[in-house]
Amino acid sequence: MQTIPIQLQQSQLLQDYRDRKESIFSQFDYDPYQIRSYKSRLSQLQQGDYQRQELAQVLLKQNRKWGAGPAVEKNIEALKNPNSSVIIGGQQAGILTGPLYTIHKMISILVHAKELEEHLQQPVIPVFWIAGEDHDFEEINHIYIQKNTDRLKKVAIDDELESKQSVSSRELPKKAAASFLEKIFSTFQETDHTKKIYNQLKEAAEQSNTYVDFFGILTQEIFQDEGLVLVDSDDSDLRKLESPYFVRMIEEQPNIAKAVVRDLQHQEDKGYTISIDAESDDGHLFYHVDGERQLLIREDDIWKTKDGQVSLRTEELLEIAKNHPELLSNNVITRPLMQEFVFPVLAFHAGPGELAYWSILKNAFRCLDLTLPIVMPRLSITLLQSNHQSWMEGMDLSLESLIQSGVYTQKMNWLKRKTKLPIEETFQEVQKHIETIHQPIQEIAESISPDMEGLSNKNLEKIQRELAYVEKRFMRTVENNHQLRIKRYDTLDTYYHPDGGLQERKWNLIYWMNQYGWDLPSRLATIPPKWEVDHLVVNL
Repeated sequence: MQTIPIQLQQSQLLQDYRDRKESIFSQFDYDPYQIRSYKSRLSQLQQGDYQRQELAQVLLKQNRKWGAGPAVEKNIEALKNPNSSVIIGGQQAGILTGPLYTIHKMISILVHAKELEEHLQQPVIPVFWIAGEDHDFEEINHIYIQKNTDRLKKVAIDDELESKQSVSSRELPKKAAASFLEKIFSTFQETDHTKKIYNQLKEAAEQSNTYVDFFGILTQEIFQDEGLVLVDSDDSDLRKLESPYFVRMIEEQPNIAKAVVRDLQHQEDKGYTISIDAESDDGHLFYHVDGERQLLIREDDIWKTKDGQVSLRTEELLEIAKNHPELLSNNVITRPLMQEFVFPVLAFHAGPGELAYWSILKNAFRCLDLTLPIVMPRLSITLLQSNHQSWMEGMDLSLESLIQSGVYTQKMNWLKRKTKLPIEETFQEVQKHIETIHQPIQEIAESISPDMEGLSNKNLEKIQRELAYVEKRFMRTVENNHQLRIKRYDTLDTYYHPDGGLQERKWNLIYWMNQYGWDLPSRLATIPPKWEVDHLVVNL
């Protein structure tokens, strides 16, 4: 498979990070693009005190439940080696693995772990944590499929149970899952791979008790020979390992919360956008009440849920952390801290949003005598169908402009050249004339009364709407006269700039596997990495 590196317009924070600018690099402890960083970090980890034996037992139990193969078990065994480390990242348990960026993050982790194991000559284990404690079901219950070649349609599993229950505990309804798969596959073109993929997905759903199980079983089947170790962050056995670290975080909460608020303000003062709210009374922990997660806030020595139904003294919360850690879970701030306690993390693979909030964690880590791991922006990938590349060449479209901006401007310019009619310019000119002609009416209306002024404004808006409608009908008729070419423009937009964004944020893996085979993700895991490149296009 050919890979094509391209530059994209990224967030300022991500761009500055790739450019190693001091304004953002000072918020991290290591340069991810230098091999010496990994040697230094590994040396630090080798001096750490991790519960490796106990962690390996937890991981083995989880991964066997999801059908892990010999490669995974070998990597879990290697974790017992005090010289071993992990490359780690995670995501929510999206149905059918969710958007493509989840798979791309797994590939990013696998490729990096293999590369570093060769460099360091020590075991480097790829680990993917599943955010099983998350309760926002609306974020994971759907995928997007092609309704027509020029449109994507959201399709959700029929599960309307309203609850803040974690997805690790949320039961997968078998009939709804079967119906969901049928609906998805009814939109696919049948290929040599369709029957096999459908049967494997159906079998995986039948074997799954929960949404996390479905995600775990699918992932293990997809990467069965790659050795990707999965971890459900909501696992009760894992919680027991986390118990002493919950105690540490509760004891240091005032310092952690203040450090996060200060660093957030510091980053915002530099002009960076961090999509997170932080206050000094944030507990940064969830308490589980009747199976639902409630975020805690702290007022002096009292920890409360935001709805006020639960109130605990610090001493009581510490007892819960020691004796019932399954009643606690982490939020976006404490999850990285807990990850650092539990795993010997060589590097964390971050999406753009994650990189932003990790930039405010350095001093929170310091509160617990921890150092930030190496933070590597994950690989960002677009999958390119080979016939689409020939379309682009024939239409004089560049990959960069297509992925970054879509095709609307090129499509309109092409239509103008073909019609030789100045439709857009004419309507813009008419709009200006109408506003000028209408101005005396508005002036008279202002002199009569506020009601008449409002009426005249509405009259102008109505005329403008009608004019816009006529322009739209003109353009639609012109488009119909060039239907094949226009359809190709729209198809390319749907594949490579869906809803104005990247393919990996909308499309799901199953469509691409149906086209290119079950082993597509494993083949993608062999691509040569280009870590300092904004985006990779993989020509299939």
